[in-house]
Amino acid sequence: MKRRGSVWLCFGICIFFAVVLAALTATFPWFFRWLYVDYHNLNGANAVTLANVKTVTWAFYLCVPFAGAALFCLISLMWELLRGRVFTRKNVRFLGAVTWCCLGVALVTGGFGWRYVPLFIITLAMGVVGVLVKVVENVMAAAVSLREENDLTI
Repeated sequence: MKRRGSVWLCFGICIFFAVVLAALTATFPWFFRWLYVDYHNLNGANAVTLANVKTVTWAFYLCVPFAGAALFCLISLMWELLRGRVFTRKNVRFLGAVTWCCLGVALVTGGFGWRYVPLFIITLAMGVVGVLVKVVENVMAAAVSLREENDLTI
C-alpha cells in the first residue's frame, strides 16, 4: 500500500480522539460547567444556565457509547488497512457500524436539542457525516463484490 503514512496519521488521530473521549468522560460535568459558566463570566449560576449544563451533560453521556463504538470501528478499520486488507466484508461492516453510531448521536442530540438548541448543530453534522459514511460503505461494498467476483475468475 502506497499511502501507509496517511493511514498511520488517521490511526493516530483516532487514538488521540479515543484518549480525549476517555478524559472527557471522566471530567465532562466539571469541564463543561467551567467552559459554559466560569469562562464566559456568567454571573452566578441561574436556573436556565444550570438546566443547560445538565441537558448537555446528559446528551454527552448518552452519546459516549456511540462515539466509543465509532472510534473502535475506525481504529479497527485503520488496523485492517495497515495489514493490507482493504476490500473485505469486515471493513464494510466497520463502516456500517460507524453509520449507525452517527445516526445514534444524531437522534440523541436531536432529542436534547429541544431543550438546548445548539445541539441541533451536532444533529445536523452527524446526519451529514452518517450519510457520507453510508455512501463510502456502499462504494466499499461494491468494490468488495467486484473483488470477490474477480477472485472467482480463472
